[in-house]
Amino acid sequence: MSEWDFLWGLSGEDLENAISSGGTDDDWAYSEEQERKKRKMEWENLKSLRDEGVISKEEFKQRKTYLFLNK
Repeated sequence: MSEWDFLWGLSGEDLENAISSGGTDDDWAYSEEQERKKRKMEWENLKSLRDEGVISKEEFKQRKTYLFLNK
């Protein structure tokens, strides 16, 4: 299996975009969805740490800012 097999069946603008970006629209949509799931899990964990008193309000704010500014 070649590293370019993902291009099979594509044509026109879809093919050009996939060649230039290294992935198809479906690939990028999947990656974005996985990133959203990861961020949501991190957010839930952060809220849990705050609610349990493991981290201070200041540290919570810092981590929250870092989490959502580094999208």
